[in-house]
Amino acid sequence: MSTLSRSAIARRRRTLTHVMLRDMAETGDTTVPPWWDSEVQREFGGLGGFLSELSRQWWTAYSAHLDALIELGTGDPTQAWTDVAEQMPHLRAVLDAYAGESTLAEAERRHCDVLRWTARRESRHAA
Repeated sequence: MSTLSRSAIARRRRTLTHVMLRDMAETGDTTVPPWWDSEVQREFGGLGGFLSELSRQWWTAYSAHLDALIELGTGDPTQAWTDVAEQMPHLRAVLDAYAGESTLAEAERRHCDVLRWTARRESRHAA
């Protein structure tokens, strides 16, 4: 029996998430349809794990976009949010549909803490 590396697991999960989001967008679902339940359980250990993966993908894209805006001198967090929501509309819709889930509340708290910490830091100049 072979053990998959972390990167192989991450790729597999990213691929499955992409397929699920595409399917959900085609059907108009913003909550996980029952036909995905067994796959979600097997790959993510349940809905909480799936939502954690969606949250990770969202915050990774948002942070990268915000960083790019900061580099351009227009580091507006609201604009970054709007831009990423336009780029990933169904992912955002699914996260919004599950907004009351504790898994997402915890992830949002952690990411907001990081953003607040980052915003307080003074920029460092190259030596």
